[in-house]
Amino acid sequence: MNLSNILINIRKDKSLAISIDFIISVSFYQIIYFNKFNTYPNKLVTIVFSIFWLILSYILGRYDQIKKITFNTIYNSLIKVIIIFFVSNIIYLLINWGFSLILFILGEGDFLKIEEKDINKFFIESSLVIAIFSFIIQYIINTYNLQKGSSRTLLFYGDKDIYDEAKSEITLVNKDVKLIKVRKNKTFGTSIFDESSGIIISDYSKIKKGNLDAIYRQKKNGFEVLSLLSWYEKEFNKIPTKLIKNEYELLDRIKSFKSNYELRVKRIGDIIISLALLIITAPLLILISFLIYLEDQDSIFYQQVRTGLNGKKFKIIKFRSMTKDAEKEGIKWAERSDPRITKIGRIIRATRLDELPQLICVIRGSMSLIGPRPERPEIENKLLSEIPYYDLRKIAKPGISGWAQVNYPYGASVEDTVNKLSYDVYYLCNFSLFLDLIILFKTIKTVCNAVGYKPKLSNKVKNF
Repeated sequence: MNLSNILINIRKDKSLAISIDFIISVSFYQIIYFNKFNTYPNKLVTIVFSIFWLILSYILGRYDQIKKITFNTIYNSLIKVIIIFFVSNIIYLLINWGFSLILFILGEGDFLKIEEKDINKFFIESSLVIAIFSFIIQYIINTYNLQKGSSRTLLFYGDKDIYDEAKSEITLVNKDVKLIKVRKNKTFGTSIFDESSGIIISDYSKIKKGNLDAIYRQKKNGFEVLSLLSWYEKEFNKIPTKLIKNEYELLDRIKSFKSNYELRVKRIGDIIISLALLIITAPLLILISFLIYLEDQDSIFYQQVRTGLNGKKFKIIKFRSMTKDAEKEGIKWAERSDPRITKIGRIIRATRLDELPQLICVIRGSMSLIGPRPERPEIENKLLSEIPYYDLRKIAKPGISGWAQVNYPYGASVEDTVNKLSYDVYYLCNFSLFLDLIILFKTIKTVCNAVGYKPKLSNKVKNF
């Protein structure tokens, strides 16, 4: 996998903020500890705390680049820092003195001894200082990024309809990129390259020999030359299938999903994480089951046939979030405000808690934690006839979450499916444990922010 693409894009606007936050948390934790106890803290504890700080900051969106600094953005940033401060202290207290707290509640002793109070006081002071400096530095970084800007200009050599589509994509994702279309019959002079940093070429076979030579000379001087697919892959982390001219363009891109060390490690991780999640969330699973049954006294779980690896059918299991007669009028995609969804169903769909029972499918081996989402055969048969390369999704084991799920909202139309497929193809071309880890963290962030679970407003309900 091209790790640089992922790191640069998840990424270039966040890497500086994350790096500085890590330095702040490690440095101040050690400095304050040394000043208070005249010795340095355990390095492992320092690193674990710093990583926890970064993960929680990422989940809350503290490293997302803002388009404009206003009172609301400053206020929201401050609230996020305060949340991290309190969560860190609560977890630190429970981990270190949870047993003492239980004894104190039972009246069996003092809550904290003098030396324990000193340690706890140190953590409160250090995390507060880190929170203050982190908030200030992140504000400075955002201000710097807004003033500096990151706009760049690229030449575009290709048909006008593809050019217009590329510009629409840039607008859709708020990329600060300017495209300049060059005429196909124009002979390139050196001046055409002066105010641009690269060129996107949709069809190399249509370039005039003289222009190709001019581009080659610029390439030797560091000028960026990208095919249309490579540009989409690098800039948007997707590979639109409608731009693929033939299978040859995918032959050297699609990864092999035959058994190898990465897939074996992935399988072990699937089992361990799934078992851990089922144990940790057991009380929540019981509560959700009770609430689902309480609402309409019907079945708690919902089983449905899906298409898995190599087209093999299996049954997926989820918490039921719709009414028992949801498909009395036939199979159809969900609406944005679907009347079939129950009251408790809206909550568990928004928080993705309805997906938790699928961990059983992961343990069985019919699914993975990360991979393309499995589709119903009834819907899939129609999609296979309408969408080129849709069958590519079958080469990898389906997942509870995937690259498409963390980058695109809930799909409820053929158009949505085409867009999500472009992310699935990217995943199939760039699969690695590192990418799976990124998807896992982005999934946690998506769940915590309760976003991406509703179909787009423009979608119309369609029966199959």
